[in-house]
Amino acid sequence: MSFGKNRVQYNDFLWTFYRFKNFDTYYYLGGQELAQYTGRVADNEIAEIEQIFDYKINGRFQFIIYNKLTDFEQSNIGLGSEDLITNTGGLTKIVGNKVLVYYDGDYRHFKEQLRAGIAQVLINQLLYGGSIKERVQSAALINFPDWYIQGLIAYIAKGWPLENDNKLRLLINEKGIRNFNALCDVNSNLAGQSLWNFVVARYGASTISNLIYMSRVNKNIEGGFVYVIGSSLKELSKNWKDYYSKVYANDDTLFTSITQKPSKTFKKKTQNITQLKLSPDGNNIAYVENNNGKYKLFIYDLIKDKKKRIFKGGFKHENKIVDETNPLIAWHPSGKFITSIYEKKGEYRLDYFEFGRKTKRTSSKFYYFDKVLDFSYSSNGNDIVLSGVQKGQSDIFTFNPR
Repeated sequence: MSFGKNRVQYNDFLWTFYRFKNFDTYYYLGGQELAQYTGRVADNEIAEIEQIFDYKINGRFQFIIYNKLTDFEQSNIGLGSEDLITNTGGLTKIVGNKVLVYYDGDYRHFKEQLRAGIAQVLINQLLYGGSIKERVQSAALINFPDWYIQGLIAYIAKGWPLENDNKLRLLINEKGIRNFNALCDVNSNLAGQSLWNFVVARYGASTISNLIYMSRVNKNIEGGFVYVIGSSLKELSKNWKDYYSKVYANDDTLFTSITQKPSKTFKKKTQNITQLKLSPDGNNIAYVENNNGKYKLFIYDLIKDKKKRIFKGGFKHENKIVDETNPLIAWHPSGKFITSIYEKKGEYRLDYFEFGRKTKRTSSKFYYFDKVLDFSYSSNGNDIVLSGVQKGQSDIFTFNPR
């Protein structure tokens, strides 16, 4: 591993595993339920994805399961080979047949990571072969663009979800994306996922395996598309644009545009806002800007039209998965202070920011949970209700701050 590549590890993990027929699930304290869930669903996911590609995966899978994102980000596994063909990117890390996944409180997202990992391992074997020698030889001859591989993995993992459809609608109708290549420059993963959705909708699901096989035989994707569907990439791009333009034109007749102007507009460019809470009196807004993992908490005074930073933390990383629940914020019903729950060095903390001439901060460790998904105060301000994760399951809890 190159100097400076390793990640800071705050916790020690004592790993154990379950052995199943076609795979192993590795877990540590608090992850037993996640490993058992993986054991129940992974066989069906593997079989379904093998059927889509008409290919049987060689070797056993090892699913390495992390209880939460911050634990996942401490892993050094695969860092030394992140630029190799066995790691083509995405949220799920792949090292050979090892699939690293994490739980964020949503089993749907967890299953999507499993499917993405399975699909990526299968595609790697299909395109580049099973052994290291075959992969190096094939990589020198075949160069697939990011939209092709990552778009296909995303489509196999998620299908074509509504949020992606809305993103594409916005880019085509309001941002003026002219063609497929222009979309690749903006968001290559979305471009590829939308193209594979179009191909399946127009030509059927069996086209996927045929395109992969013929692209490998012809050593380029252009030859695969021409042979299987009879269209060049240029023609396919035109058909793709016509398809979505017609779909969105028909959908737009069902909606009425909002003509009201925004009541407030930020004067300066604002980063990704992950939390936004209005104060009880309606005079202030608390919000969090998250720039690839580095976050800042601001108070925006709607009366004076001014903002003030009261807290910052985290570390910026270009390839970091943004956790929109870190930090979480909530106003106390009195409006006199804000409470924040966030992770620092692998541990949760509970901070109170009390407002006066100077902002007073009180900080303490917050135990009990692997993950906190959201929280809010009771109307009298004496209790907190929160959604927390323990042992791979999210439940609703009440917490008395006193």
